[in-house]
Amino acid sequence: MSRFFLPSFEGYKRRYVKSDLLAALVVTAIAVPESLGFAAIVGLPPQAGLYSALFAPIVFAIFAHTRRLVVGADSATAALVASGAGLVAAAGSPDYTNAIVLLGLLTAVLLILMGVSKLGFLADLISRPVLVGFLAGVGVQLILGKLPEMLGIEQSGNLLQKITGIIAHAGAINTMTVTISVLVVGLILILRHTRYPAELLALVAATILSSSFAVTAYGVKLVGALPAGLPTLTVPQFTPGLVMTLFPAALAIALVILAQSSAVIRSQAAEHDDKIRLNTDLVSLGFANAVSALTRGFAINGSPPRSQAADMAGGKTQLVNVYMSIMIGLLLLFGSTLFVHMPVAALASVVCMVGFHLIRVQELVYIWRAHRTEFFIAMIALVGVALLGVQQGVLIAVIVSLMERLSRQYRPKDDILLRDGKLSDWAQQRIDSHHRFRSSPDGLLVYSFDGSLFFENISYFVSRLKAAIRTAKEPVRQVIVDAGAIESIDYTAVEAMKQLHRHLGIDNITLGFAHVSPQLRTQFDEYGMTNLLGKEQIFPTLNAAIEAHPGATRSVVEMVKRLELNSDHYVVIGGGVMEVLGLRTTRDTDLVVNDDIYRFYRDEKGWKEYVQDNGKKILSHNGYNLMRSWMGRDLKALRKDAFQKDDVSFMSVKQLIECKHHLGRKKDFADIELLNSSHHGRER
Repeated sequence: MSRFFLPSFEGYKRRYVKSDLLAALVVTAIAVPESLGFAAIVGLPPQAGLYSALFAPIVFAIFAHTRRLVVGADSATAALVASGAGLVAAAGSPDYTNAIVLLGLLTAVLLILMGVSKLGFLADLISRPVLVGFLAGVGVQLILGKLPEMLGIEQSGNLLQKITGIIAHAGAINTMTVTISVLVVGLILILRHTRYPAELLALVAATILSSSFAVTAYGVKLVGALPAGLPTLTVPQFTPGLVMTLFPAALAIALVILAQSSAVIRSQAAEHDDKIRLNTDLVSLGFANAVSALTRGFAINGSPPRSQAADMAGGKTQLVNVYMSIMIGLLLLFGSTLFVHMPVAALASVVCMVGFHLIRVQELVYIWRAHRTEFFIAMIALVGVALLGVQQGVLIAVIVSLMERLSRQYRPKDDILLRDGKLSDWAQQRIDSHHRFRSSPDGLLVYSFDGSLFFENISYFVSRLKAAIRTAKEPVRQVIVDAGAIESIDYTAVEAMKQLHRHLGIDNITLGFAHVSPQLRTQFDEYGMTNLLGKEQIFPTLNAAIEAHPGATRSVVEMVKRLELNSDHYVVIGGGVMEVLGLRTTRDTDLVVNDDIYRFYRDEKGWKEYVQDNGKKILSHNGYNLMRSWMGRDLKALRKDAFQKDDVSFMSVKQLIECKHHLGRKKDFADIELLNSSHHGRER
């Protein structure tokens, strides 16, 4: 029973209560204004957003396996809910509300079926560019969709109609409404990168301004008092036709929940060395969505910003969700009058800023630089969602993404590694000099193919291999196919390969395969390829494993000295300290550097900059990782008690132990034991 009930609380410690409670306070301060805004996106009264964060998070906490995912209303799913319900009824009508409840239940059923059927892997079928483009498109929709309310203009319709309406009614802009909108946006921009809840403080400021200056006299609309008390149970009315109409929208919502929640779960698990049971969490999300729908809420999702905020505030378990729900319940019971003087424009401004946050400009720029085709797919998703609607835009982008994937599978990259006694540049890094001398006689051709062999690409494979043989300057007597990237082969490909073997045999050319995986070797045996080629023509690798020469691996000290940095401009952190103390080796050399050094290697040296899920930026290049801070400590803080070893600066063992404690992974605790027990640890 414990496998399905409260699995996330296994090993719970009493000392977690305080940290979970403090984290819940931070999360609630973020969840309240966002939930009110997301209800506006859906087209429901503001309290519906709070209802979504009332009972559903408790249900999720009971059944979830993940310890750290915070759930609630979400901008992406809110836009999908509005789009789906809008297919059958006008916003604000009873049929519209009924459709939202039914959508929530359909989404819940789909999530539960996905989890029970172990279909969590479907999250991997939505490519990152499609997801980034989709979120950016939703962001554009939110920004332009809420602009009329921020300007005090009555305007409805699709996105283009709202834009033209704003231009046509520019003379009707309400100055006081604009003032409130500017105030809210300005406060959010100022406070966003502080420890204070920016959206909540902005709404409080707007409410104080509204009550102090009687802004209704200037034509400013207010939210008004929310209904006091907890929501009542609601059961939707439905027909088979209504279910079929809403099913595609429910499927889209379920897939977005799957993709976004799984990304957060995996990121948090990797950060804290937690186990992942994605299918269990999918079922939990299904139960939570069902409860949200039945209690007058709407679709809930794993929230990246709230989960990150809870983690940064020290949250340890799902009690963060439980405490958050209790606080929101108290707000509904005793704080409904707090919204009497809250301007509608203030909520619209919060939603608008959420929209800007969804447009991940840096990631789009990175995709543009790294892979233009995938950037094109992201732009299709963005433009499609913004102009055609959420469902249509995502559908088009997914189709284009799959077509692009199929085209790469139809014509994978290939290369001639060895021909006419000459190795390609890539092969020179893979084959050692001794093996190169022994395996490079005249007449040997080594060909690589970066994809499995199936009916859709086997003709391409055969034609490319024959062309490589035909264009050789010297007669080819043996062909070795590097099968390192060939994971599988189907019947059509096997028959074509048998025919190729016969044709090559007529020309006295031997065909063999190298780097054959156990799975591919089993298929060769089953299809008769092993008997056809001969066991002696199937090799596990291209050459004997290359053993590292003594002294080839540089120490951390040597790695740092190669950078020729002034000792005041950097400090070695993490595993490098462990290695220099002789406790264990490390793979990469991590350094905290000052801003000038960071910019020099990024802008002048061209080192690649990577942005982690928590927004932290790192330069990574050939075993080096440069960053401006580590675990909240900048260079100045790390240099206070740094020590020198062979003229190289290292962070102190004391600070390293503190950082390892904060990370809290198994390997970090193992490192702490080594540091505490070592002679070096006691000295430093």
